[in-house]
Amino acid sequence: MHNPFAGLSDIHRRGIRATLVFVDESLCRIEQWANGCEMNSELYRETNTLSDQQRALLIEELAGMRRVIADLRDALELEVEHKNVAAAVHGLSCSLWPHLVELRGKHLQRYGDIPIEVVDELTPRVDELIRRIRNIADIARGHIPSDGE
Repeated sequence: MHNPFAGLSDIHRRGIRATLVFVDESLCRIEQWANGCEMNSELYRETNTLSDQQRALLIEELAGMRRVIADLRDALELEVEHKNVAAAVHGLSCSLWPHLVELRGKHLQRYGDIPIEVVDELTPRVDELIRRIRNIADIARGHIPSDGE
């Protein structure tokens, strides 16, 4: 049987794979919502308003998409993406650090003058967030902080 993808260049194959991996990973999140998941934290809340019918239909569509992705994976001989969760936690933690630094008083000045009392109250809390996100990054790399850190 003739494979229409046989003449595809490696660069095209890698581009197709990258897109399909992104889509497949996103489908995992949609599936969590279809299964009733809601993430809730201090400043972020999800309200899952999907009806039972919507959830069932989403699961059906997800299954259909995954069949097509699996078919393309096989036809294009694409490698499965293996995500190292520790590396992902480390990377995400490192990407959050600069955002937290932006909460320091000198950076908030770009929005206008900020009262010194606010800076004095905000600084230790921001510093603690920065310290803790660095700890999370270190933990993900395998460094377990001692009680004194």
